[in-house]
Amino acid sequence: MRLGEDMQCAKCAKKLGGLFGEIGNIVILEGEEQLVCDDCYEMLKKEYGTKKTCEDCFHFDEGYCKQLDMQLTRTKIGLYDYFVQAAECANFMTKKEYAKKALRGDRTNKEEQIKATEIIREKVVIIKVRCPYCGKLYDETLDECPHCGGKR
Repeated sequence: MRLGEDMQCAKCAKKLGGLFGEIGNIVILEGEEQLVCDDCYEMLKKEYGTKKTCEDCFHFDEGYCKQLDMQLTRTKIGLYDYFVQAAECANFMTKKEYAKKALRGDRTNKEEQIKATEIIREKVVIIKVRCPYCGKLYDETLDECPHCGGKR
């Protein structure tokens, strides 16, 4: 980004560059490089310093969300990177929260939860009937008792 005579702050429209303007600070907001004045720069640092960030989430890995399987949008204020999608993320979980859940044995992986419900759905119930001749139990799908050969 090159400073020119007509440059202005992306936030407050204050004149930047030239004889009477500030130099300006380059920031990346919503994936777009912008130039802001010193006042707006300080305000942005304070604002983004208080936001919930993906970097505090268990699923975060170098700008990538393992839970959502996607690259995150980076916001850069000065030397600091912020991944603020965490503010709207339903899967946000701190490493401490994850450790507590893991120690309790809670399932955190949705695929494991789906597999568990599928197994329950596939469970076969076997009904037994009592043989009228010998009195022993056997599978109702059989036509005769496997113990004495008596018919139902």
